[in-house]
Amino acid sequence: MTISARDYPELGEILWLRDYDLAMEKARQTQLPVLLLFHQALGCSTYVARSQTYLTHPLIVECIREHFIPVAVCKSREGKDAGNLRQLNEQSWNNPAAYFLTPDGAPIIDKLAGRYDPLSLYESLRGVFGNLRRDMPKYFDLLHGDLLIDAGFSTRVCFETPCFWSGETSLAQVPGVIATNGGWIDGNEIVEVHFDPSKGSIFELEAIARDQLFSPAHGGRFEVDEMPQYYLSKTNYRFLPLTRSQRTKINWAIPYRSEPEQFLSPSQRAWRSNGSLEDSINAHLYTEDIRDAWAIAAVRHCLP
Repeated sequence: MTISARDYPELGEILWLRDYDLAMEKARQTQLPVLLLFHQALGCSTYVARSQTYLTHPLIVECIREHFIPVAVCKSREGKDAGNLRQLNEQSWNNPAAYFLTPDGAPIIDKLAGRYDPLSLYESLRGVFGNLRRDMPKYFDLLHGDLLIDAGFSTRVCFETPCFWSGETSLAQVPGVIATNGGWIDGNEIVEVHFDPSKGSIFELEAIARDQLFSPAHGGRFEVDEMPQYYLSKTNYRFLPLTRSQRTKINWAIPYRSEPEQFLSPSQRAWRSNGSLEDSINAHLYTEDIRDAWAIAAVRHCLP
């Protein structure tokens, strides 16, 4: 038996098994780790609101679907659920908690409790990959930068450039740059940069920009161009739902003759290869927020 948001919105967009023993059996067969979610009574409005932030990001959901065995156990039910609660010494009154277990039931990392945001869940999932010494998919590795932007932990800076088409790609190669956007401030061509300060110095970024004759842009309101990521916008990648970091990497890879598809998730690859989105009413789906764009893509492709 499985449950999902179609049954209970507090469980997000993940398709959860309901039987812990079955989940462990599947984990032993596939040698995938188990994501065990202890959740509160179904219908809790507070928990519904929380889960809609951290259990619905499409690329987190896709990573869990591809690389984990997810199982949900209710804290307020008797029988097997209560037995699972005792087995891991989890308190019934505690906030919803997520455990990350080997196929033998051993913890891989500390449980996740008390934090209900995509970045927290992402960091736990990344910790599982690291502790198991497994390579993360590139699309999931890139997602960290997008979540830093969403959480307000990135640095934003704008540079005036002679041509933002080239500026988007050249600045995308600087270590620490998460995403670039071409646009305008007061009629001047501008590249907006989102930067991860933990991966480099903003002063190094500014020095590289100066070497390319880009100057810091001050004042004025940045307006993104109608077709940012110029090189991407000329290909069928434009029909895909993409994160900001994916857009930036793909836009860089095309003119530099790298392989853009390496940055896509399995669903994104499937949509691109079968052309199912190319008759979309939105010919530039990539410019939309990925959650909204993914919903459009999923309906068109009948994604479960």
